[in-house]
Formats: sequence, C-alpha cells, structure tokens
Amino acid sequence: MTAIARAVAPAKLNLSLEVLGRREDGYHDLDSVVVHLDLADRLSLSAAATREITYRDDHDRPVPILSQDIVERAWERLLEIDRVRGWNAVPAGGRLEVRKRIPVAAGLGGGSADAAAFLRLARRAWQLPLDDAALCELGAEIGSDIPACIVGGPLRMSGRGEVIQLVEAQKSSLTGWSVLIATPEIPVPADKTATMYRSLRPTHFGNGDATAALAARLVEGLQLSQDDCVNSFDAVADETLQGLRPARRVVAVALARAALAHGIEPPAPLLAGAGPSLFAVLPPAVVEAAAVELRRDWRGSVHVARPLSRGEATWVSV
Repeated sequence: MTAIARAVAPAKLNLSLEVLGRREDGYHDLDSVVVHLDLADRLSLSAAATREITYRDDHDRPVPILSQDIVERAWERLLEIDRVRGWNAVPAGGRLEVRKRIPVAAGLGGGSADAAAFLRLARRAWQLPLDDAALCELGAEIGSDIPACIVGGPLRMSGRGEVIQLVEAQKSSLTGWSVLIATPEIPVPADKTATMYRSLRPTHFGNGDATAALAARLVEGLQLSQDDCVNSFDAVADETLQGLRPARRVVAVALARAALAHGIEPPAPLLAGAGPSLFAVLPPAVVEAAAVELRRDWRGSVHVARPLSRGEATWVSV
C-alpha cells in the first residue's frame, strides 16, 4: 500500500434496545434495531515504518481515548491471524489517523465504529482474504458492537450484540426524519456499560416485541417516530448516570418548544445506547429548531444527523 486509504466510521444508533435477560455466562441477551448516522469519524491509513494511531478533531486537536484503544487491539488481532495463516500481508507498522466527530463514550458506538472501519479498511488495503462473515467473527472477539458496524445498518442485532440480521428497509422509511443527539458533559463511569447492566432488574427486561415491530415498520416502508423507539437502559439511566436527570430536562424543554412551534406533540428524549447521549427522532425541521433552541443553554455537544444506507455506512476508498 503506497497511497492513502480512507474509510467512514458512522455513529451507531440503537433505535430500539431491549435487554431480554441475563445469561449463565454473565452476558445479557438483547434485541435491537440499529441504524448508522452521517455523524461519522473518518479514518486514513498510510504506510509507515512504525505504527502510529492518532485521534484528532476537526480542529486538529488531540482527542483522548478513555480506555484501551480498541483499534490497536484490532490491529494486533489481525497480526496474530496473519502469522497463523501465513499471509505475510498485515504490516506491523502504518499510520492511521482517526478524525473524531462522534463524541467519546457517548452511547453512539464510536470506538466500535472506528475498529470496524479499520478492519474494513485493512481488508481492502492489504487485500486480506476475509469475507464479511469472517470479518464479523473476528470483530466479535474484540467487541460486541463491532459486527454491526462492519455490516452497516439498518440491521437487527441479538445475542450479546454479535448476531446480525440485515433489515431490508424501504427507502421511504429512512427519509423524512432526522435525529437530534445531545451529549451532556457529565461524569461517565469507566465501566459505564457494565454499570448500566448491573442496574437493571427483571422488571426492566423486554421481550423483543417493540424491536420486532420497529423492524417491520422499516421493511414495510412506514415512517418512524420517537414512539417507535425504546431502550431498556432508559429506566435506570437517571439514577445511574450522575447529572443526567437535569440534562434530560433541558433537552425535553428544547424539544417541546420546537415541537409545539411546528404543531406536533412534544416527544420525550430517549437514552442512546448506554448513554449519556439523549436522542429524538423527528421531522428534520423540528430537529433543526430543537438544536438551535438547545444550544442556547446546553453544556455538551449537539448534533443533527440522518440515517445512512448500508452502502454509505460501509464506504471505503483505496
């Protein structure tokens, strides 16, 4: 590889996230409909004698990664497989630049998106003999959300997140709405997702019906609304994440003002993934108005995003 190879790493949004129960192995089974958004990181890969992975924002400022670098782990795993299979194709060195737009540790799958994009990029740039199924199997060893980000939504994920079923959504169900994403500046536990799972009680578990209904709406080409979206973690989020409750009130007020100005019922903001981001699915004009309203008093980031097609969500250029 001599030229720079590039890939997109879109944010993952769980439109539905139902935790079904705890398994004997300690994991939880879930059922979720996922889309990917045009709020996305961008990866650039080029040759170098030593390995260098950098994370920077659009202003070229370093972005700190809060836990072990999942992209580094993916690269190491590829090297292990290369040695075992004798490909002699995966270089130990290289320069990978990640332009971060997805907020870190925000419930939007940013780390998994970056790792998945790296795996797709490495497969193409280094001509690795890995189809999507093999790449997903590899990704699942590193992180439960990575297979969903490798394949690109819309999709339905189950098991602990590694079981993927494509949802053949009609174009009409992916247009006519946008997503408001508000990520508050509040403390986030280092083991946030595990903490959220530990906070759940059996009364918070779902049965998958809401996820099945949402997937059916996408296949039938019906418009989505906030009422179609669910998240089992939402019931315990305000008590588990310090500062989320007042942040939720600020988002709710902005949504209410924007919705009422457009003659629709105000929606309640919903937790994105394991949080702390909150989201709302609404007509684009309402989302834009809510974003303007929210930015006046908000401490954190505010994004307006739209869902991507599967091709857009998995773009790679070499």
